[in-house]
Amino acid sequence: MSSDHTRLGNSGQLVRRLAFGCEQLGGYEWGRVDPGEVIAAVELAVGEGITLFDTADCYGRGESERRLGEALARHRDATVIATKFGVRFSDSGSVFYDSSPQWAEAALEASLRRLRTDRVDLLQMHYWDGVSPIAALFETLERLRERGKIRWYGVTNHAPLSVAAADYPGLVSASLEYSLIERSQEAAARVFGSAGLTFLSHGTLGQGMLSGKYSAGARFEAGDRRAHVRYRNFHGERLARNARVVDTLAAQARELGASPGQLAIAWVLCTLPGSVALVGIKRPDQLRDALGALNLQLAPAVLALLDRASARPPAGADQAP
Repeated sequence: MSSDHTRLGNSGQLVRRLAFGCEQLGGYEWGRVDPGEVIAAVELAVGEGITLFDTADCYGRGESERRLGEALARHRDATVIATKFGVRFSDSGSVFYDSSPQWAEAALEASLRRLRTDRVDLLQMHYWDGVSPIAALFETLERLRERGKIRWYGVTNHAPLSVAAADYPGLVSASLEYSLIERSQEAAARVFGSAGLTFLSHGTLGQGMLSGKYSAGARFEAGDRRAHVRYRNFHGERLARNARVVDTLAAQARELGASPGQLAIAWVLCTLPGSVALVGIKRPDQLRDALGALNLQLAPAVLALLDRASARPPAGADQAP
């Protein structure tokens, strides 16, 4: 197994350690997105050996799944499709979570139709609803595996895991937000890894902050979710602190002949061995840049410098006003 590949849990399935994040493919609140460019990036990713494509039923209210299913139709057997369930919309448009076994089955059937496939490779609980027993959900997912509807399953945005992973053969992954500017879940990520689950980092580039394109004065147009205060990476003192991290990142990247984004991705892969970095892609040039991270070797001194620059501030010090 090469250093830029890892296994999905105990499945034996090899995936590259860079995964294609498909939220932008839904075309909702990510600023200007040309679906044709994202599809071109998907095609390029397949050609470059990217294995794992990560979407969710709520991305663009199903549009991401529909577009991804069409784009991967010719490559289905060469790719691993991961999707998620659990985020629902009420009749009034408000969002709520449902991780019940019943909804998992219903959501899966809808995802299969949109993805134009007979199975989902990795079905993930998007968020826990705080009520549904996790063990009952996993038992349902095991039955779906037996029926061939899914190959494996995982959890996202849920830590710590409240059941023994070893009791569920199909449980292979866990995903949390993790990056140089969001390290609050680092201990949980290591726990998942020690339990034999493959850790999938989302928000690897901090919603674009770690690409190096944005400064402390960053502003976003209407239709870009990062304009909302709840995306705290781009507001208040949190933005100012992030900008200082990016300054260090960019300076070190220049010394290495790399881009800030490449260095940010490589830091995640080096810090959490065996992990996979999910990176949201809008265009082929973004994918080409991200691929460069797989060949970037980081010396201990570089890792130590970035570790110091990105150390978490005292509790409450990074909250947006």
